[in-house]
Amino acid sequence: MKKLILMLALASVAFGAKAADSSAPRHLFMCRSPILAFDFWNALVKMHQQGVTVTSKIAEEVCDGMKAGYDHQCIRVEAKNFKPVATGWQGAMAMSDGTTKVWFHNPDSLGWIHPEYYVQFANGK
Repeated sequence: MKKLILMLALASVAFGAKAADSSAPRHLFMCRSPILAFDFWNALVKMHQQGVTVTSKIAEEVCDGMKAGYDHQCIRVEAKNFKPVATGWQGAMAMSDGTTKVWFHNPDSLGWIHPEYYVQFANGK
């Protein structure tokens, strides 16, 4: 039960509170690979376990800090709808907004998120 509460708290900040208008864009923090998606999610979980109140700003700072040289490894993506289009390592999900599925400079690269992050996002509507 404690883990569920933790995940709900993290997810509500990581993708923002429920929008009043269901057609309003929402956001997800997406990573370049399944492993990076786990790194991002685990960093938020670890901060929360250490007593840090994880806000959307903190989640965005963690995302912005994930770089390889100058290349971003995590980005914030806004869209009205998101859906998983593939699964990868440990169940990580490649996401699409229904029209665009590539957000990184490599055309074969999708935006990946942790599966618990997606479950919380999908149930947060």
